Amino acid sequence: MKRHVAAFVVVLTTLLVIDSHVDWVRLDGRQLLEINGQRWDLRGWASEQMRLVRRDCSPVTTWPADSPTAHAVVSVIQQHSLPDSLSARWLQLLQSGDWGVAEVDFDTLKPALVVLRFQGGNWRVQDQAVWSGSTAPWHSGDFVRRYLRQQAPDLPQALLDCISVDPARYGIGPGGLGPVPSPEGRS
Repeated sequence: MKRHVAAFVVVLTTLLVIDSHVDWVRLDGRQLLEINGQRWDLRGWASEQMRLVRRDCSPVTTWPADSPTAHAVVSVIQQHSLPDSLSARWLQLLQSGDWGVAEVDFDTLKPALVVLRFQGGNWRVQDQAVWSGSTAPWHSGDFVRRYLRQQAPDLPQALLDCISVDPARYGIGPGGLGPVPSPEGRS
């Protein structure tokens, strides 16, 4: 066989093998890379990598669990959605200006990221800007940040960029990148 024919056959075979194992899947208006039935949120992963490079956390205060601010915020969250919210426990609290984002854990509810605003001398939960639950198949950090930005458009960008979104609590897969089995591949 001539070299150019052999090279053509190798390239064609390679493209066919890739095409049979790799695909782009459209879901909820965005695309996921699917490899052998496993879905990967490359756009979300890339967005998180860029966020890590460009973020500036200097205007953000991180409050320790024993601070009066952390106690006040957890108390507000505990009283917000009774009775299940009474078991709220502090995981992290960041503040920028009169805005705050708290992450709390509960006995019977899933962990939550709660946006709060300091108004009239008190912290107030922004009801529409609370995230709890799985982000699968999306990259957890990117998905939660996009959701909180949509629900609380005035939330300072530095605060949003500096909150830690743990993929073990909100997403599936290594670093929230995936893989996530496609619905067809699940048993």
